[in-house]
Amino acid sequence: MIDTFNAVIEGSERLSGLADVDEVVKDLSRLLKRLVKSRWIAVYFFDRERRDFAPARSYGLPARFVPIFRDMPLAPDKIPLLKGLLQKKQHLLLSDPGVSHLIPQKLRKLLRNLTLLAVPMVARNQVIGAVFVARARELPPFSPDEVAVIRDLTSHAALIVSHIQLFDESLDMALDLAGRIDVILTLDEINKAISSSLSSDKILGTAMEHVERITGCEFVAILQVEGSKLAIMASHAGELPIPGILSAGSRLPRGRCAAWNARRNGRSTSVVFMGKTEGMPPVDQALYSLGIRSVLAIPLVVRNEVKGVLLLGDTEAGKFARGETFTIEKIASQMAVALENARLYEDMRSLFINTVASLANAIDAKSPWTKGHSERVMHIAARIAKEMGFSEQEVEKVRLGGLLHDIGKIGVIEAVLEKPAVLSDDEFPPLRAHPEKGVAILSPIAQLNDVLPAILHHHERYDGTGYPKGLKGEEIPLSARIVSVADSFDAMVSERPYKKGYTIGEAIAELRREAGRQFDPKVVECFCRYLERTMGRELSGDFPGAFKKVAGG
Repeated sequence: MIDTFNAVIEGSERLSGLADVDEVVKDLSRLLKRLVKSRWIAVYFFDRERRDFAPARSYGLPARFVPIFRDMPLAPDKIPLLKGLLQKKQHLLLSDPGVSHLIPQKLRKLLRNLTLLAVPMVARNQVIGAVFVARARELPPFSPDEVAVIRDLTSHAALIVSHIQLFDESLDMALDLAGRIDVILTLDEINKAISSSLSSDKILGTAMEHVERITGCEFVAILQVEGSKLAIMASHAGELPIPGILSAGSRLPRGRCAAWNARRNGRSTSVVFMGKTEGMPPVDQALYSLGIRSVLAIPLVVRNEVKGVLLLGDTEAGKFARGETFTIEKIASQMAVALENARLYEDMRSLFINTVASLANAIDAKSPWTKGHSERVMHIAARIAKEMGFSEQEVEKVRLGGLLHDIGKIGVIEAVLEKPAVLSDDEFPPLRAHPEKGVAILSPIAQLNDVLPAILHHHERYDGTGYPKGLKGEEIPLSARIVSVADSFDAMVSERPYKKGYTIGEAIAELRREAGRQFDPKVVECFCRYLERTMGRELSGDFPGAFKKVAGG
């Protein structure tokens, strides 16, 4: 008895050091085989969601028994023995299970030559499983002392398994919580990134980057509804070559594909490709050829109207789980609103620019010699600003400054503007006033306040001899220094009644001669390098042929 007690103590200590449920079952089985001469044991753990005992973990079970025990979950409502275990939490000894009504008919034949002891695994007053210990019937039935040993070891194993399960559940919960926190932070990051921008390109790039990071999927595309069509605004497939039908700018053929289903139904649609089938829609064929096996299409909905579709693909079948789909749907919702805001902003911006351009063109039209001058200056000034590394917002200010730089000429009599000769000293003062008149005209428009310095000071000279304020060097706003170079360049290469237009090469030489006097040397050099890099042999070409490359839209 002392040997048995010591073995129980030693076995319990060994069980306490295990951290894997299967190892606990194996060690418990070996210990019982040695201490009570069991033939085999089978352990079932209770699944609280399904309300039954999950398929068995076993040790020493005959090979022919394994599939039966492993594949047959035990339902307490159908098996009296298990129902009793759950209710009474007491062991049950069956000396002849082959004829017991407590055992399912399917198992009676298998157990007819055995004695069976069923012991509940109880932890924190809850049944977490059941241990079935079998012994050959030619041996004596389990004695009270043996039953006590089995109960004690089972109770100890139940406590260890419970701790392992709690640890695993806590770890799963921690990982799930970390994942949820990551999703929340990502959604916040996306929201800030796309809400702070009214650029469709930036919104698309940011959204696609985060969707790829969260899902790990191989294919992402964002589609836009254009009338009755679906157009791909952007697509990315990592290292995979994107077929033409899935590339940016393509229109998706109508069909039964996930993207069109999401468009029509306004609900997320997922598809798993089990194989290439006859009559497969062209879009699905293209995705399948990329190795894509799972597809998820999420509608981009604004005010109950589908504005587009977020299309995802992955090489793993069944990739998009329910929780992951929920997260992507939240991102898609943010994208839809941001893209709609960007579209509305672009519509308003286009309306504003077109209105302003019409006003500028009206000024240019007052003289046949200046037709198109303002738009050309706008394009040249924007190119210089980009070349100097300006941000998109700063380039926009310079662009508007170039377009509106001569708006003040609306107050100059047409006879002066149309004169086919160099102006006299008496005629020049009214023309000199056009920068200030332009500012007076535009200052009531709050959206143009940042543009006014370029308009007011585009006739200042770097050496301080310009007008209207006589500013010198870097006292002159940089936007005005850029517009000054663009304005003068267009004037140099344009034909006038009193002069022939310069070639671009000649204009470059003139700009460099006046650098430091009339023009900012840095602006001049930046623009000249751009011209020399992009024009090549066309530098000696005449206006307007060669000039189109510089001043075109």
